[in-house]
Amino acid sequence: MIRADVHQPFFRKFLYVFLGCTAFAAWCMYDGLVAYPRALTYAEAYEALPESGRADSWKALAEEKGWPAKTPSKTADDIRHDIGSQFMMMVLCGICGIPALLMFISGQGTFIEGDEKVLRNSKGQEVPIESIARIDKRKWESKGIAKIHYEVDGRMKKFVMDDYKYDREPMGQLMRYAEAHLTGEQI
Repeated sequence: MIRADVHQPFFRKFLYVFLGCTAFAAWCMYDGLVAYPRALTYAEAYEALPESGRADSWKALAEEKGWPAKTPSKTADDIRHDIGSQFMMMVLCGICGIPALLMFISGQGTFIEGDEKVLRNSKGQEVPIESIARIDKRKWESKGIAKIHYEVDGRMKKFVMDDYKYDREPMGQLMRYAEAHLTGEQI
């Protein structure tokens, strides 16, 4: 029995996407809950000062409260908008990050194995070699994907071989087993 285990670098990239999204979401959360609300406090206080002599009044107020003496660069409305944007970016990070994590988890411990008589995957799908009717290898050279069409109990089914998700050398051997009894027209 030859076994093609999961090719970890393929699935690891999904973990990296999840970690990147998580880090960016944490940064957005910090900005939305801490940094921007603090800046909003400064901007609201600055805008509440009378326009005439605002710069001098701001320096005195900032010194009194222990705030930065630099005048706020954005208006309070702009900062409120930015706070909302931070939470929207957190949601987008979740929309991208959670499926990436699920893809990473789904690949762990998977395999395809077989010999001269049968192919099977970790989900329990079995393909008797003699039941293979044809193999679609149009994407095998460019993407390493082949679709094995086989018949069991009068129904046509499909089994996908992917030498990018699984170790390439054992997958090649398994494909040779699958092709052994087929003619060139069936491949």
